[in-house]
Amino acid sequence: MVYIWIYIRSLIVLIMLDFDKTFENEVGSSKDKEIYQLKKDMAIKVEEIQALYLEVKQQIKQLEKEAEEMLLYP
Repeated sequence: MVYIWIYIRSLIVLIMLDFDKTFENEVGSSKDKEIYQLKKDMAIKVEEIQALYLEVKQQIKQLEKEAEEMLLYP
C-alpha cells in the first residue's frame, strides 16, 4: 500500500510541475501565487490522508479476518 502512495505522490508532483509553469505565466500577483501554493500544499496533504485512510482500512480488514479465524479455532 505504501508503494501505491509513493507512485500516486510522484504522479502528483509531475503534474504539479507542469501546472506550476503554466500558472506562473498566467498569474503575476504575489498574493495569487501564495494562495495557489497553499491550495497545492492542501491538495498534497489530502492525497496523503487518502493514502493513509486506504492503508488503515486495509489493515482493519486484515485484523477482522484474523479475528474471525481465531474464533473458528479456539
